[in-house]
Amino acid sequence: MKKLVFALLAVSALTGCGRQEKLTLEQALLAKMEADSDLKDYKIDPKDMTGCVLEEIAQSLPVMPVDTRRGAYYEAYAKFLTIANSQEAQKAIDEAAQLFGSVKEARKAALSITEHIVSCMGRLTDQREPEQRPAAPAKPAT
Repeated sequence: MKKLVFALLAVSALTGCGRQEKLTLEQALLAKMEADSDLKDYKIDPKDMTGCVLEEIAQSLPVMPVDTRRGAYYEAYAKFLTIANSQEAQKAIDEAAQLFGSVKEARKAALSITEHIVSCMGRLTDQREPEQRPAAPAKPAT
């Protein structure tokens, strides 16, 4: 019985790794999505978009879900999202270089956020009912 309790505690401790950092990333993503005019134009719920992007980022991480470094990755992505200028961008990439393995890989991770956003926008637009989709532009008369 003691072994079972210990095993359950160990599993719950491991799965809790990065929970706060993931929440921080989720909040940064939601703030970005709420300010995105494209989402308003396409009538995509910022919460749905945030969930989709967060899921894609989580799936792209080079570590297992129980890895204790997962939180550091979430923290790095949250920092990438809150960059205000090129100097901050370079600093964030330099700081994340060791985590991602190189400056090139850190830069690739930062740029992947845009790819995740575009992918999710397409997926969420395709999932809507036909009457919710924006009208297609009219074809010119021939």
